[in-house]
Amino acid sequence: MDLANSPFFGLLRTRLDQLSQRQQLIAENIANASTPGYRPRDLDTSGFERMLASQSNAANGLQMTRTSAQHMAPGGGAPQTNIVTRDDGETTIDGNAVVLEEQMSRAAETRMSFETGIALYQKGLDLVRIASRPPGR
Repeated sequence: MDLANSPFFGLLRTRLDQLSQRQQLIAENIANASTPGYRPRDLDTSGFERMLASQSNAANGLQMTRTSAQHMAPGGGAPQTNIVTRDDGETTIDGNAVVLEEQMSRAAETRMSFETGIALYQKGLDLVRIASRPPGR
């Protein structure tokens, strides 16, 4: 089984990649906070949310497609992430629409989501290690 492309690890890897890309855009927004006419950009996360919804069943949460009792089939493709221009609450006289407080809040939210994803990834790897040990060790 290709562990990296299993539904659990594949979904987490995709989410971590998306969060990394979002953090980069937020850093660019902050760096351009005093650039005349600059409008902040962000990721449109609806592609990831649609993929997650297509993978889930309302009654049971995420479902894995299995070809046998011992195998998991990877599900879904990579979600499309689009960069969108998303103005903050205010626009200055020079046309800059970056509000540093909002960008810093988004950066903190993204960092916390990334840390949660890393923790889940590590726990998943721990479970795989436990499952792969010979009995009695």
